[in-house]
Amino acid sequence: MKKVYIKSPDFVQRDVAGECILVPIRRKLSDPPCIYVLNETGAALWRRIDGVRTVQDIVADFCEEYAAAPDQVVKDFATLVDDLLSINALQERSVAADA
Repeated sequence: MKKVYIKSPDFVQRDVAGECILVPIRRKLSDPPCIYVLNETGAALWRRIDGVRTVQDIVADFCEEYAAAPDQVVKDFATLVDDLLSINALQERSVAADA
């Protein structure tokens, strides 16, 4: 919950016809040409990832805005992070330990 993620500079976000789309702008020739569409929850969580806020902060903010159950949001966010890490759209940011 203390992890912080940053968005990869190799992806851009575009909102098209009410959908949040992630488009890779740099890829290897061997990578298939793909775009990634996030559902409403995924898009709302993606927009909160800023390289500063922890997972805990993002989940709390989301739960407050949407009156959502924290346990479900944690599961949804973990799934989203796993998916985005697998396509290299996110990177874990190193955070210094608390003093």
